Amino acid sequence: MEQQLDELVDFLSSPRSDVRQLAATYIVGFSHPTSEHYQLLLSRAKKIVQPLLVICHETPIAANSAMSTLVNMTSNLAVCEHFANEDALRMVVRLITVSTSLIADTACMLLSNLTKKDSICRILAKLDVGEVPGICNSRFALDQLTDVFVKGMGKVYNKDAEFNFLASVFADITNHPFGRRYFLERTSYDDKMPITKIMVFSEYPEIIRRGGVDSTMKNICFEKERHSDILDPKETNMLPYILLPLCGPEEFDMDDMEAMPEEVQLLGDDKKREKDPKLRTTLLEAINLLCSTHYGRETLRAKKVYPILREMHKVETDETCSELNHRAVQLLMGDESSETKNDAEPPADSAAAADENVFEEI
Repeated sequence: MEQQLDELVDFLSSPRSDVRQLAATYIVGFSHPTSEHYQLLLSRAKKIVQPLLVICHETPIAANSAMSTLVNMTSNLAVCEHFANEDALRMVVRLITVSTSLIADTACMLLSNLTKKDSICRILAKLDVGEVPGICNSRFALDQLTDVFVKGMGKVYNKDAEFNFLASVFADITNHPFGRRYFLERTSYDDKMPITKIMVFSEYPEIIRRGGVDSTMKNICFEKERHSDILDPKETNMLPYILLPLCGPEEFDMDDMEAMPEEVQLLGDDKKREKDPKLRTTLLEAINLLCSTHYGRETLRAKKVYPILREMHKVETDETCSELNHRAVQLLMGDESSETKNDAEPPADSAAAADENVFEEI
């Protein structure tokens, strides 16, 4: 079998396009992690990655097979290292951002696997890919990916893609200080903070999109020195988008409600709370992180976050969410004596900068 696989791998680099494309359609069958030949394929990753990236620009059937193979192979972290260079990442980004790409969504899945690797996050954060018409007036990959994530919703930018998996890329990038700085700094081409573009999807119906956005917002909250910007309604104004998924149809005392962010007032009887406990956990972790600074606690008190947590706690069924809710309440309702006005460390299990690595497979 090894000899046959080696021949198939060699065909991926054939000068004949029909041979390359046929090889790509065959090799995808070996690439799923459940395949008995998966490890054999991984051991040949160095010879496979570049030819498959080239085939991704050929006929639709072959391109789809090639990209699916790359997604499946990069569920193994060691394979991701073969993409840790500007040329390979530039090819992946262009497959996402070109409006006619038929495999843009699968390429987003590939990138979400790749950004589990720290070295790739560092390259991507500074990557110049050249301007792409129709997205934004920036040459940088992160600018383009952020804007296509927004503009591409509902297949508006590309009729074959929704770009939901880019939310996972943003979550990975913001596991690093340089990524959090990117999302909190105004871009030169539109003078907007990237986080303000994506946080509006915290209640989006598609779980991959809203889950990645929730994780990105949580990671942003690790920037203690930026809590004033994060909570300022005239700057980032992120608090309403953390709170909205945690709100249900409950009615509040008028004085409490009027002090809450405008976006969470008068939500109506049909308001649904986030149904996924992992995402509720992420959002409650964000609140605990905001409570780790005196400024954050004071602001959350003034914005009447406690009544929201109180009502959520009454119907919460997940143990982890209940514990995080209780910890946040303790911090918000505790006595702020002169000795306790300094910044506090967030609860241990809400302070993990990195989410669990979850790779995509096809």
